[in-house]
Amino acid sequence: MKHLNRLLTLLIAASVIFMSGCGKAPDDQESKSPSIHQENINFRLKWLIYSSFAPHFVAVEKGYHEENGLKVTINPGGPGLDPIRLIASGSDLVGLASYDQILAAREKGIPVIAIAEDTTKSGVGFMSLKESNIKKPEDFIGRKVGVMPGTDKGTMYEALMSKVGIDRSKIEEIPIGFNLILLFEKKIEVFPAFISNQPIVAKNKGFEVNIVDPYEYGVRPGGNVYFTSEEKLKSNRDVLKRFLKGEMKAIAVSQKMPDGDVVDMVMKYNPKLNKQTEIEIWQATKPMLLQSDTSLIGKMSPATWKHTAEIALNYGLLKKKADIESCFTNELVEEIHSEGFTDEVLAEISQSK
Repeated sequence: MKHLNRLLTLLIAASVIFMSGCGKAPDDQESKSPSIHQENINFRLKWLIYSSFAPHFVAVEKGYHEENGLKVTINPGGPGLDPIRLIASGSDLVGLASYDQILAAREKGIPVIAIAEDTTKSGVGFMSLKESNIKKPEDFIGRKVGVMPGTDKGTMYEALMSKVGIDRSKIEEIPIGFNLILLFEKKIEVFPAFISNQPIVAKNKGFEVNIVDPYEYGVRPGGNVYFTSEEKLKSNRDVLKRFLKGEMKAIAVSQKMPDGDVVDMVMKYNPKLNKQTEIEIWQATKPMLLQSDTSLIGKMSPATWKHTAEIALNYGLLKKKADIESCFTNELVEEIHSEGFTDEVLAEISQSK
């Protein structure tokens, strides 16, 4: 009987030890698991999917959002898909728009707010067939110039003409849409273009072109920004901060990746693209539109907001002076930088080599 009691005692003690050991395993596992609550969010691009938007797809494909507890669905923009309206209505949490689009929306009473910079300049310029020999704004005189009133391209055109002192009555201005065929068929001689990609498209269709870049003449509005609604910024602040962290990391890392690898990630979402054309677009996008200084990624300049607002007001996109401070906040970006963003990015780049 003594032996039986001793055996029972040993079995009970062993089971207690086993159970206490089992009880610790989940705690240890849990301490190693991400404590971030998983969230599904929708992100709206400003336009159709192509390689100038590459960092956004790099963020998804390399798991930068996943490591921040997010599952991000990227939705294209384009005709009939206005990011301002879609974010304001709550269809998407966050989107891309230009500085001047945010200013115009705020003036209309739409409560959107920019939370980080995506691209450093607008990318709007003026393209002509090389055979036309149009190399500077003064060469627009006496020519058929396509114009897009009420858009950022229209504002850039008016600002550039004013900046260099050109009498627009000496130009044949023709209202147009987005189709480059008007230039190729010589129905117009100057086309307002996004110069990071449309000159490449033209070249690959057999048309050599010249570019007039307003930035070279001191007309330098801001590029694209990430934005959300004021309400969503308050109620989803942590989610938006985690989203921006992944996006900012991708902006930095994508510029150091092999171009073909970056384009492959984009083409996973739009297989109809031509890979070589997209590689050329990406190669043009990096130096032209993206912030290369890791310490500045995401940060919006008050001076850029002021300059953009002045252009928009002077040339009719805005009807009254903008309340610039209400249009944007750098708080989330500054917090991300203060928490060791640069060191994390440099470590990621080093590991990927």
